[in-house]
Parts: sequence; structure tokens; C-alpha cells
Amino acid sequence: MTDMDVLEYLYKISANAVGVFILPKDVVFEENVKMNCYYCSKYNSNWRCPPNIPDIDYEKMFSEFDKGLLIKLEYQVKTYDSFSDLRRVSSNTLHKTLLMLEKWLWERGKSNAISFGAGSCKLCKDGCGKDKCKNPGLSRCSLEAVGVHVVKTCAMANIPIYFPPTDVLARVGLVMWQD
Repeated sequence: MTDMDVLEYLYKISANAVGVFILPKDVVFEENVKMNCYYCSKYNSNWRCPPNIPDIDYEKMFSEFDKGLLIKLEYQVKTYDSFSDLRRVSSNTLHKTLLMLEKWLWERGKSNAISFGAGSCKLCKDGCGKDKCKNPGLSRCSLEAVGVHVVKTCAMANIPIYFPPTDVLARVGLVMWQD
């Protein structure tokens, strides 16, 4: 399996995606990102957001992978009735793309492929289960939840991200695997 095979599959399942390879050890981690999670309304109410995620040294874990693919999807803000609709649709579309890539990699012998999405998990239309995640095999943590500074990481990979998202909302996820 070549890098081109991975990109071809990505573009087959998501024609508007941008995929850029990155060494997982080069992902930018910053503690201040986790603090932003603390101030989010999803804090302690989403099973894939802090403080409900595993207590793992994510920076160390990321460095154990050989390859990473940053995936960026863009959405025109004005084409959605509300920003919350845009956030839900864009998050779930990226999420499904990441899961499809994970499965595709797994089918090609990359048994520990793993992905991280953007923002809080929004798989469950009615919100997270009260006592546990309703979709533990499908839900994923976001890059932000584990302390990744997405904007700085994207800048290193020459992927422009603009704030605030007045015209275009970008959603960025990462899938990683070992060779």
C-alpha cells in the first residue's frame, strides 16, 4: 500500500477533502488547548470529551505511529440555516470519513489504525447517553480533546485554517497507522 493508494481512497470517499501526510511525532501538543475544552459546554457531558477520555500521554502515543494523514473538509457557512447545523453536519461527515479510512487501512493489514476528529462527537442525534457512550465502537475523540493545537499543526503541514470561520468552516481530523 502506497501513500498514493491512501490518497486515492480518501478522494474516492470524499471528493472535496484535502489530505496531507504528516509524521505523527510532528503534531503540535499544547496544554492550553485542553483548557479550552474545560470552558466548552460539552465538558464532562460528552463521553469523548474531557474529563471522560482515557488518561494517556497522547503525545507519546502519537509518536508511536509511523504515518499520519491530516484530512481537511471545508464548508460554506452561508449554505446552512444555523451554525449548529453546520457544526453537526461537518463534524459527522468528517467522522464518517475517518472511520471509513480506518476500516480501509485495517483491511490492508494496518490493525492499529486510529483516528481523531474535530470538535465534540456528535454521532448521537439526541446527545450522549447518560451513563455511557451509545456508540463506543464508532465514536472518536477530537484532536483538541487530547491537546493537539490543530491550527499550528495544520500550519506545519501547509494547510491554511482561518479564524473566525465567517465564510468557510474547516474541519480537520487525523488518521494514523504503523507501517
